[in-house]
Amino acid sequence: MTKLWLFTDTHLFLRDPMPKEAPHVDQKCMLESAAILDAALAEFLAEPDCDILLLSGDLSCDGHAEEHKGFIERMRRVQAAGKRVIAITATHDFDQTHGDERNESGLPPLEHPEGKVFRDELPGLYYEFGPRDAIARCEADGFSYTAQLAPGYRLLCLNDDGNGRSYCGFDASVMAWALAQIAEAKAAGEYIFGMTHHPSQPPTPIYPLISKRDMLGDWEEVTRTLANAGLRCLFTGHSHMNNIAPIVTPEGNPYWDVNTAALSGYPGVFRVLELEDGRLHVTTRAIQDFVWDKGDMSARAYLQKHFDFLLRGIIESAANDIHQLAMHAVGFSVDPKTVLKFRVPITLIGKFANKVTVGGLGALLWCRHKMPKAARSLSVKELFLEFVRNIFAGEEHYGPETPVGQSLLAVAHRLEPFLRKPLAKIGVDNIPAFLLSLVYDETPDDQVEIALG
Repeated sequence: MTKLWLFTDTHLFLRDPMPKEAPHVDQKCMLESAAILDAALAEFLAEPDCDILLLSGDLSCDGHAEEHKGFIERMRRVQAAGKRVIAITATHDFDQTHGDERNESGLPPLEHPEGKVFRDELPGLYYEFGPRDAIARCEADGFSYTAQLAPGYRLLCLNDDGNGRSYCGFDASVMAWALAQIAEAKAAGEYIFGMTHHPSQPPTPIYPLISKRDMLGDWEEVTRTLANAGLRCLFTGHSHMNNIAPIVTPEGNPYWDVNTAALSGYPGVFRVLELEDGRLHVTTRAIQDFVWDKGDMSARAYLQKHFDFLLRGIIESAANDIHQLAMHAVGFSVDPKTVLKFRVPITLIGKFANKVTVGGLGALLWCRHKMPKAARSLSVKELFLEFVRNIFAGEEHYGPETPVGQSLLAVAHRLEPFLRKPLAKIGVDNIPAFLLSLVYDETPDDQVEIALG
């Protein structure tokens, strides 16, 4: 059996000098990111039967040279301990402020007026962490490559930077190379699965509606093409959500997107992968602790407190400060322009949501009698906090048989006649089913077993 760990979105934040406080509009724990990464690496190094660490992008917070230097130092210590590091970079790992400029000074050191790394420097920086030992490299982009994990198992490492901002995906040449790699693995009698950064399936049904540019470009067609070629699984990140999404293509081929939450924020988890007999078994583990002044809180409780602080700020600013809400939205991959476009309904909903209970909402909509008594006294605001937190943690457990699920369905049925036409324009044709899908996911997001053949 071959065992691997996978981290994503470590967002290592290092500055000289370090600020005393991080912005309060970010879902990830910026100041704590180094301590969190160090704790996770210590756990990995202490794992006796696991010698491969996968990293699926957004290694740094914003592509600063100091962040890359600090990250590379840590990865070299991992390699010095006799373990492998296989990494890809992503859009947080470089800066495009001066895209027409180039640094020809060599690597390292990296010295720029703004202290940031250019995209074309990344292959050189991370050459020793995967590309150096690759069995194939993509000449079309210079970033993507195929790694031999163990006899019989290959990993397709795909960089999906695209144009760096508005489109993240693969061009035709990279896609052709990827399909050729899948075919070569099959011809050699070996199993292959993939790793990229942006999700190839929605980690929550609302994701492509509010933040389509944060999906893998042309994700539906790309997913179908890869699955039909024989790729059964793609590990992704970026969304900071823990989600496992299985599909079957129209041609009958199964495919799984295993989207992993950011290591640098709530819920603070990573994936453990086990390869044996052509099967990939995925489980989820949480970091046990990290060195930081957390008071008397556990690591998870501390991360949740930070996460809830931002969410509460969103709800309160929705009622009182729409521009502050637009700033908060960035931390959840929501375009600020979308928030400002719908400022009037958002403000009205925000004021209402800060005070109303489930029963109060039901009374207003004349559906309170359809709501179980156990749910009527619950705060709508607190439920919203829990709903969003659960989506990020992959714990959407409010099924249609629960008091909360029944109450949500009562509201949805009541509002359906009024929202049917506007929501149909964004692809929602069943409002009750859509709303329930946001709080209930019958597919476990913490573990899965996948046949790679």
